[in-house]
Amino acid sequence: MSEKLDIIVVGAGVFGLASAYHLQKKNPSKKILLIDRLADAGQANTAMSAAAVRNTFSSRTNQILTDTTIDFYIDVQENLKFDLDLQLVGYLWLLTEKQLADPLNKKWMEKMDANKIKYELYEGENLKRKLPELSMKVSDNEEARIMNLEDIKAGLFGVKCGILDPSKLVSFYKNEFARISKVKPMFNTEVEELILEPPNKLGVPGEPFIWQDPSVVGVKTADGEIRGDTVVMAAGTWVNKLTDPTGIDGRVKVKKRQLFRVSTEGSQSLKSILNVKSFNKFNSLPFTVLPRGVYLRPVRQEESFWVGCADKLNRPFKYVQTEDDWKSEQNYFEQSMYPVLSAYLPAFKDVRPASGWAGAYAYSYDAVPYVYKEAGMIFATGDSGSGIMKADAVGRMVDALYRGEKTTTLHGGVKIDTGTLSIGNRKVEKEEVLI
Repeated sequence: MSEKLDIIVVGAGVFGLASAYHLQKKNPSKKILLIDRLADAGQANTAMSAAAVRNTFSSRTNQILTDTTIDFYIDVQENLKFDLDLQLVGYLWLLTEKQLADPLNKKWMEKMDANKIKYELYEGENLKRKLPELSMKVSDNEEARIMNLEDIKAGLFGVKCGILDPSKLVSFYKNEFARISKVKPMFNTEVEELILEPPNKLGVPGEPFIWQDPSVVGVKTADGEIRGDTVVMAAGTWVNKLTDPTGIDGRVKVKKRQLFRVSTEGSQSLKSILNVKSFNKFNSLPFTVLPRGVYLRPVRQEESFWVGCADKLNRPFKYVQTEDDWKSEQNYFEQSMYPVLSAYLPAFKDVRPASGWAGAYAYSYDAVPYVYKEAGMIFATGDSGSGIMKADAVGRMVDALYRGEKTTTLHGGVKIDTGTLSIGNRKVEKEEVLI
């Protein structure tokens, strides 16, 4: 591309899309290029996501980011009439007696109370009536005891939480950006390298030198260089691949995550769990989190569940995904997830997944996203598996940072310091409630 651009957004996942959209909306005269290595927007980890949304975090920052983003999605669907297939079916965290008494979880609930995050606590028989298929007492089962599974005492139900269709969310941002953009997005175009240059090149071998104050002025692809005044780095789990050669710290660590599709076909008990009528107006199971991190996402339109797990230990950190990392591991479902799933929900006994897929989380050290400037770039990354539920707020913060605004106005008029998610002036609480 020969023309000089104002902004290059690297990565067309949900963070990149939301950033490109809000940047173009607030800076209509700017030439903004959205670039991605895949054939279309949102085809990498955004597409592989469980696509759930919740505001039930312990960190006040995460509460603000998610609460305002969910409100925006509600507005898009109800007032802009763009169907995101957003269904606020709720989040149901099933808690053992030990978890219920844990000071961290008590503090979590106190923080939600203080910040008016709506939730309900169902205990004992009340929970059992709502979800009859749930086996709350597993301690008398020898296999469960071997796995150190404990009895369930309560369910914490997040009200403004639920699920959406990630492809529809991608379509919304992509279409709205295309409608106002001056530059056609570039897909099937991999950024191979960042261009790091000083403001005044001397033509001396070895440039740039440290005293030249170099910055990133564009990107290199197989087809040549693309230059812009600002590069927005929204490449998710691939950030380090691009920043490491420049000596810039991408600050994310990457872990593989997997989802498996379990069909309800032929099982009335599984259909009863999927279509439980006691939690929401959709007569749907909430997004449900079992002990040990195994979770179920209802997919009623295809009469199935997506089942996942956040396996933190014995799962290596990796910078960049390879083709093998996109494949699910059948033995992981059978050996790690299935025993927990079938112990608490016996209807899943002898059930095996019809299919599976994998993606990855780009973790930040405190499980709160990064939005900051460095070396001519604005970083929007480190979503820690919650990119969809924080995307709109992050996109607005990227725009405010670009325009030099000290305060970002999120959806609904909520104000937040633009430097909140930065590195040097970071003002966040570490997130304690992760799946």
